[in-house]
Order: sequence, then structure tokens, then C-alpha cells
Amino acid sequence: MDLASPVIVATYAEIALKGKNRAMFLRRLLNNVRKALAGLPVREVRHVESRVVVELEDAAGADQAAARLRRVFGLVWVSPAVAVPRGEVDPELAQDVAQGVAPRLSRVCAVARALAARDRGAALNFKVETRRSDRDFPLTSLQISAEVGRAVHVDTGLPGRMQQPDFVVNVLVLKEHVLVFTRKELAYGGLPAGSSGRVMVLLSGGIDSPVAAWLMMRRGVRPEFIHFYAGRTPAEADTGKIEDLVRLLARFSPVPLALWLVPVVPYELRAIGTVPDNYDMVLFRRFMVRTADRLAGRSSCRALVTGDSLGQVASQTLENLGAIAPDVQMPVLRPLVGMDKTEITAWSKEIGAFATSIRPYRDCCSIRSPRPVLHARAEDLLRHAAAMDLEDAVTEALAAATKVVIGA
Repeated sequence: MDLASPVIVATYAEIALKGKNRAMFLRRLLNNVRKALAGLPVREVRHVESRVVVELEDAAGADQAAARLRRVFGLVWVSPAVAVPRGEVDPELAQDVAQGVAPRLSRVCAVARALAARDRGAALNFKVETRRSDRDFPLTSLQISAEVGRAVHVDTGLPGRMQQPDFVVNVLVLKEHVLVFTRKELAYGGLPAGSSGRVMVLLSGGIDSPVAAWLMMRRGVRPEFIHFYAGRTPAEADTGKIEDLVRLLARFSPVPLALWLVPVVPYELRAIGTVPDNYDMVLFRRFMVRTADRLAGRSSCRALVTGDSLGQVASQTLENLGAIAPDVQMPVLRPLVGMDKTEITAWSKEIGAFATSIRPYRDCCSIRSPRPVLHARAEDLLRHAAAMDLEDAVTEALAAATKVVIGA
């Protein structure tokens, strides 16, 4: 049969818990959905009975649209579906009731059979799951599941199985339509992009910081990125890998993302012969945080984000993390602080950043002394920073910063 009226139905979770400002989150979510689907044959995006429903021009674009929606933060499940108008269902039910026979769902069953034939694959059993958003519908969820299940069984020969079925046919009853679908694709949840303000992310060329940025993006922030390169110019440093990492993260953003490329030379020139080797790494991290802090203030950012994981490397001891930025008033967020490398790597692979993160790159942290002080004190760092004129290094580095805008 022709699977007409193609739609995608998407659900959210955390937004539903919001109170008086829920409308703001929903408005942001719908705007982000529309931006994510730009250029695709979409007829309309609507908020329907606690769900986002995307009406498509034709079913050919359903897979591409669903893939894009999975990257829209705030959505939890994404399902390409077929919409059967209630105008085709209700009169049929009314006629059956008037004739004193068991109500049928011919059109809904026909769609369910067609989807089962197309999508069941090697399934050995199935189940029908029904949810009624419209409680005034004359059949209960169990009655709908029984009617649709009977039709699918007759057509496919598959037995029903209520626990851990191989294949599920979903029926969702709304006020205007009955939606039938067989795929539920897990999205990433969280809060809509742009709903939590701006942050400045310290982006290295490794595995950790892109994951930290992504996790904060899932909490609704809009990131800007700062990267410190070793070399006289970004071209000499070959920062293409860094731009590729931001480009990967920009797939999850409804707006282009800014990347600031900052030279490390101003620090190096002042540190040589002034900063003890064992303090170099920790003081260099202070240079980065101080530079990011000042740039964040100019860019209306409300917090800094780093890829620190407690104890993962010597410079990330609890004492060192506390000593690096005692005078930075802006919050420093560390979403990876309690994760180990295995967990961080799994997230890196999940978001598609791992292959890029492990490409060879001359990261400015990798050339520092391999034996940093483990228990630095803030007063010692401040003393060494004053001796090398660290604030002048920050000013000079910012003056030479280059901004790159990446994304659609």
C-alpha cells in the first residue's frame, strides 16, 4: 500500500518538568528543530499534545530528517511514522458501534501491516504497544493493541510476545491523528541549545575537551572555543584538526560556532629562564585559564569549560586544579572531572569525534615538562606569574588572536 501522510514524531522529557518557563524551552526547541531540518521537504513543525510532530512532503526524506533530529538536544526519541487522520478512523468506529459489531480499525491495521512487512526483518515475534493521548477515543489501549496485533499476526504469521519482543508496532492516538510507527531512535535528551547561556571552552587537540564541550552543549549552552597553538601563525601550527573538531561539534548546534586561535609564543618568551621546570605546566594552565577568562568576558560568556578529569594526569591533581585560577571569578566547569579515560573515550566515539581527536598534532601541552609539581599552592603560582609578567603575556596573546566561525 502507499504509506501516505508521512510524519516524524519526537518526544522530550526534561522540558516537561519545567514550570512557568516551560514555554520558553519549548519555543527554543521548536526553533532548533526547524533550523536542523532546513533544506529538507518539511511541510510543518508543530507541538502536538506534549510531542514534536514534523509533517513531511514525502516519505523519502524521513531517514535524513530523523538523523538530523537525533542531534537536536532536548529530544529523547525520534520516530518516523505514518499519520492516519481521525476523520478516516472515527466514522468507521461509529458505524461498527451502530451496527452492533466489534469496532474495527481497518485503516490503522492496514498501515501496521505495511510497516511490519517493510521493517520486521528477521524478527521471530512481535508486540503492539498503544498509547492514547486522547482518552476520549472509544477503544482502550488494550483493545487497540489486540485489533492491530490480530491483523499483523494474520498478515505475517508472527506470534505475539509481550516481554522482550523482536519487533514492536507502536500506535499513538492523538486528537487529530492516529500515528503508527515501528522505529524508535534514541536521541540525546538534555536541554535545547541556547537555553542556558554562553560558555568559553578551552579546546585542546585531544580526546577530553571535545567531549566536555559536547556534554555542556547537551545542557543547553552555546559554546565558543579557545585553542592555544604552538607556532607563529595558525597556518604554521596546522590547526586544521582543531577546526575539524569544532566542525563536528557544530553538527549539534543550530547556529555557527566561534573558534579563537591564540598563540602560545607570548607565554613561552616570558617563561624561559624565569619559571622553574616543575611549575611550567601548571603555570601554563594558569596562562590559558586567565586568557580564556578575559576573552569570555568580552564574548558575554558566563563560565569557562575545561576537559579536566581529576587525577588523570599530574597537572590535574586536586591541589593543582584549585591553585590555577584562585582569582578567576567566572565559574570553571569541569564536566569530565569524575570520569575515567574509558568513559571519556566511549563518549568521544559516540559523538563521532574520536577519529579526529587521535590524529597527530603538536599540542602545546605535550611539549611541557613531563614532571610537574603535584601539590601547587596558589600563592606560589601568583609569585611565579608576577615574575614572568604573565598578565602581559595574556594581553599580547589576545591581541594576536584569530577568530574563525564554523558551521552552517
